[in-house]
Amino acid sequence: MEIRNLKTFIHVAQTGSFSKTADQLDYAQSTISAQIHSLEEELDVTLFNRYGKTITLSSEGEQLLAYAYQLVKLEAEASSLFHNPAAPKGVLKVGMLESISASTYSTVILQHLAAYPEVKLHVIVGTTLQLMHLLEKGALDIILTLDVPINNPKFQQCLAKQVPILFFCHREHALAQLEQPTLSAMMKERFLLTEKGCNYRQVFEEIVFAHAFELNDFLEIGYTQLILAGVEQNLGVSFLPAFNLTNLPPNLTIIEPIDCQLMLDLQLLILDKAWLSPLKKNFIDLFEAIMEE
Repeated sequence: MEIRNLKTFIHVAQTGSFSKTADQLDYAQSTISAQIHSLEEELDVTLFNRYGKTITLSSEGEQLLAYAYQLVKLEAEASSLFHNPAAPKGVLKVGMLESISASTYSTVILQHLAAYPEVKLHVIVGTTLQLMHLLEKGALDIILTLDVPINNPKFQQCLAKQVPILFFCHREHALAQLEQPTLSAMMKERFLLTEKGCNYRQVFEEIVFAHAFELNDFLEIGYTQLILAGVEQNLGVSFLPAFNLTNLPPNLTIIEPIDCQLMLDLQLLILDKAWLSPLKKNFIDLFEAIMEE
């Protein structure tokens, strides 16, 4: 059984597509088909159920996938043991939330570039659901997200840190004058919100709906800096992770409602059965150092 064929098999299983696998691996589609056919002939099984352009793993394919992950992991570990260059090379694909990319945590990208100049970084910004989908399909190696603890057996949580989600407004806003602001008081105000699919927005909306309140959302945008700019102009109130408010402009102030506190986990995830390559480990180590600052 050739490792090359097993790697191709894993890619096809993750993407659910021969053509997407061909694009990712820079092979002709006929080469992908030939490698899968070779595996099927060698094992005398059908690895994929084919319905026109749609393919799914057969029961035999599901069984082989578990072994394939282990074999490819062992091959990579053995190769790393005897080929461990001082200057690692390759491509590392990282996904992160926009709010993380707009925080000091994004400095991990520049630190990684400086420390490992031969490693090419591909960085994608998206929602947690988008990033998890890309990670599961093999299109990303690492994702950085902010959510409730993700206990999905498909993913391995390498790092986690609790982060408060803070409400804020202009210093001249009516909410800033309240000694003990409440959720009820905030519901009378205009909100400038992140895009739907953003986890801390979703958590807050669940609290709002549980109290039978209506959220007055006058802006919806996946761009942290514009939200801050809008609140600076006293156009509404908002909430963002604490790491986006470390250098709060002097004309803004934090609101602390006595009956609504939000806390989520900053998490670094990789695919559970994927090998923790030196490229991934280097990135994880750098990000862990930033988290601990």
